[in-house]
Amino acid sequence: MNEYRAYIVGDDGHFAGYRSFVCRHDADAMVWAKQLVDDHDVELWSGERFVKRLAVPASRGGGIVTHEVRKGRTIPKPAK
Repeated sequence: MNEYRAYIVGDDGHFAGYRSFVCRHDADAMVWAKQLVDDHDVELWSGERFVKRLAVPASRGGGIVTHEVRKGRTIPKPAK
């Protein structure tokens, strides 16, 4: 079993909170973490290993990428 954390990404790109849980593997952890995706994206981590960013569906206002992950940190994406 592996330990995971699902971090809620706030509007400013910083983590606004998290939930810890244990799953057998990444696929099960992603199913569990998807339940937390509501008005904010969720980043799934296992220790220091980034697993995946689960985005708010475009039908609920998601789809616009305003942040990116660099060296394990979520930062604002530069304006074009």
